[in-house]
Amino acid sequence: MDILELKKGIAQAVRTLSGGEVLTLTVGHVSCRIPDSDNILILGHCHKAYKTLDTITEDDIVVMDMDGNTVEGNYDPPGEKYIHTEIYRQRSDVNSIVHGHPEMSTAFSIAGKKIVPVFIRGSQFAPEVPVMDCAGQIDTKELGAKTAAALGSSVALLLRGHGSVVVGNSIDEAGVNAFALESNAKLQYYASMLGSPKPLTQEELKAHKPTSVWAYYVKKYDPMFNK
Repeated sequence: MDILELKKGIAQAVRTLSGGEVLTLTVGHVSCRIPDSDNILILGHCHKAYKTLDTITEDDIVVMDMDGNTVEGNYDPPGEKYIHTEIYRQRSDVNSIVHGHPEMSTAFSIAGKKIVPVFIRGSQFAPEVPVMDCAGQIDTKELGAKTAAALGSSVALLLRGHGSVVVGNSIDEAGVNAFALESNAKLQYYASMLGSPKPLTQEELKAHKPTSVWAYYVKKYDPMFNK
C-alpha cells in the first residue's frame, strides 16, 4: 500500500471512529507507520482550521519522524504525538495506534477499574487492560516513554481521567480494537449492575480469536463511505 492509500486509510479511520463515538469532539488521533521507513503518518493538528473529525481527508494527514518533527503536511502533528512515537519505538509489532476519549472506557479509568475480557470480541484484552495514573496531556517524550512502558505488551491502555490508547498491526485492526474496547467496557459495566462480571476463561480465550469487522464499521459510521 502506498503512502496516499495509507493517508486515505487513516482519514477513513478517523471519520469512522468519530461516527462511532470512539473519537469525540474534535480531539483524538490515528496514526500508522510508513513501511520501510522511520516516518509516521498521523492526523494533523487541524483544530484551528475548524475541521471536524467527520470531514477529515487525506489532506489532513501529515508525515512526522520518530522524534515528532514535521516532515511533510499542511499542519503540525498533534501535541500528543509522543504517544505514537514512543510506542512505535518500543513495540515493533505495532503498526497503527488510536488515541481517543471514549466515555465508558474513560469512566473505568476514573474509577481505577481495569477492563477485563467479558465477551468474545474482547479476547485480545486478556488478561486485563492496564491503567496509567496520569490525567494530563502526554506532550513530552518522557511521558510518551512512560505511556509505552505502561502499555507494555498489551493491546490497550487506559489513561486515568483522560482516555485510551489502542494499538494494532494495521489501521483496520487498531480501529476494530478501539471499537471492541469500548463495547467490552459497556458490557462489563452493564453486567456489574446485574451482578459480578465473569471474565472469559483461558479455554474460552483460546477458542475466540477476533475477526476483522472493520468494513462493517466503515459502512455504518463513515459519512463519506458512499460519496
